[in-house]
Amino acid sequence: MAVSLSPANAAAGPVRETGVQTTSDGGDPKRHRLADSQVKCERRIDVANKLAYSTAVLVVLALLFTGLAVAQSPSPTETIHQQGLTPTGGSHGNSKTPAGTLFYGGDGDPTNPSTDGLWANDSSSFGLSGSVYSPFLIPKTSKWNVTGLFANIEYNPTTPTVDAAAWAIVSVDKSVIPPLATTVCSGVDSTPVLTDTGRNYFGFYEEFTTAVAVGGCTLRGGSSKAGTEYWESVTVQTGANSVFQLAYESNVPDTPPPFSIGTPEPTDDSYFYGPQFGASVFVNANTQGPFHVFSAGVVGTASK
Repeated sequence: MAVSLSPANAAAGPVRETGVQTTSDGGDPKRHRLADSQVKCERRIDVANKLAYSTAVLVVLALLFTGLAVAQSPSPTETIHQQGLTPTGGSHGNSKTPAGTLFYGGDGDPTNPSTDGLWANDSSSFGLSGSVYSPFLIPKTSKWNVTGLFANIEYNPTTPTVDAAAWAIVSVDKSVIPPLATTVCSGVDSTPVLTDTGRNYFGFYEEFTTAVAVGGCTLRGGSSKAGTEYWESVTVQTGANSVFQLAYESNVPDTPPPFSIGTPEPTDDSYFYGPQFGASVFVNANTQGPFHVFSAGVVGTASK
């Protein structure tokens, strides 16, 4: 039995497909029963159409929420920029450097289109390791007793789980290719101190000053007019028990760097080392993105 799906057809007069003539039924109860069956059938079809529409809406919403869930869990990449995120207008308040800071590269800026982060994470969960080495200068004839290092690191999830943090201070021979690093001081802090800077990046990353304790490290500025250049690194260790944790060291895109301390950080003189990212030797960080200056610092005391 063919049935019209349009209510307009039901009100238009005879429905030829059923053989029912509603205008001349003569009170025949069989014909009334046929008409009633048609109405019930149309109602069932109407309900089925509504269910199909509701199901389609639910499918669309499920896809949207699935997309949001994926977006809220970025995949590990060498830089945050590679995740296709857009800088947001996160807080950019006063700098929060540890007491006794001798050098600080400056604050990052979540609102700057060139803001980015470079992988600074030794992750056992992902099997990915990378370290950022940013430079600092000790003035001529000065002596620094270094008691701590810190780096501003962007984390996702935004309540970070950090197992420990490896740190190092190195000298670099730039006269050879690739540059050759020599370790001056290094260690691992099993209880690094994380302090929220109040800056949120890309809507998905919260920045924390990640500070490590350093002992027995004395550096000298030498006799050169420009002083002596060293490089510092703070690399968090994450992923114990397969915990998902991304960590990226913040760049400083603003010029001049806001709230910097000490002799300005040499521009375009940072290095990145990350074998799993194709950097099995020291490569200049600015070849990986807009990494001209990093948001990191040195804590200690200075004397002559």
